[in-house]
Amino acid sequence: MRGDPEDPLERRLGALVRDWPDLAGAAAVYRVTLPLLRSVGPIAAPIPLTEDKARRKLAEGEFLLHGATLVFDHGAARELMLGLARKLEAVGLVAMSPIRSALEGDRLIPEELLGHVSDGDYPSLAARAEEQALDPSLLWTLAQSALKPTLRVWCGELAPLVHTAGEWEKACCFICGAPASLGELQGNEQAKHLRCGQCGADWLIRRLQCIYCGNEDPSLLGILYPEGRRENVRVEVCDKCRGYLKVVVRFAPCSPEELAIEDLSTLYLDYLAQERGYRRPQRRRDGP
Repeated sequence: MRGDPEDPLERRLGALVRDWPDLAGAAAVYRVTLPLLRSVGPIAAPIPLTEDKARRKLAEGEFLLHGATLVFDHGAARELMLGLARKLEAVGLVAMSPIRSALEGDRLIPEELLGHVSDGDYPSLAARAEEQALDPSLLWTLAQSALKPTLRVWCGELAPLVHTAGEWEKACCFICGAPASLGELQGNEQAKHLRCGQCGADWLIRRLQCIYCGNEDPSLLGILYPEGRRENVRVEVCDKCRGYLKVVVRFAPCSPEELAIEDLSTLYLDYLAQERGYRRPQRRRDGP
């Protein structure tokens, strides 16, 4: 299945499959879902948060959506999740068929599922899936994808309320609380930023520290380079907590849509780190 050859994301996916044929299945999923997610509007009401309250939340170590009341439009949420389920079923995800059927039969409540994803509460969503004899991880992925356009709208609305430099140095997103997908060394200064694959948030962080445990001992911090690619990608590792972070060099930050493809295209960096005993800690109950 091919998309628009002039679309930069399609070109990126094409190059990815040429370099890594084993990722063709994952690329097919992105080909059918990204256009839908780009075209859909928010499926929830705006978050009523003032600048003062936003700053207080960060000062208290809370991400901005923590504890927020999320009001979803049932019809819009159902339509989006059904649209995604049908497209994923069409590219061969057979296990999506019973999920699509459950949505069509109104045996699942979309806004409940989206709320579990927003809270990072995989066990509650998995319990609901098991009641219906559905694949929990696939249902999680579907709801997670459906929430992304709204999260990105919320990010655009909430991020201008705060300046995160020096205020937020956590590995989880200051907007939605999801673990950072990767790091970027941005611009001529090569300033280190963390990026959220869920809402697209971007926050500056000190360069010489572990984002998970705060370790600043140079003897316990290291860098892994993939063979032949030292110039633009690497893995930063910490021998104190055994955590790792994928880092890419970018003159300009990735768009939120590009982040998903960037994360997929650097999967070999995950293997590089994990085969050496490092892991990417998850701070919330955020998925299987």
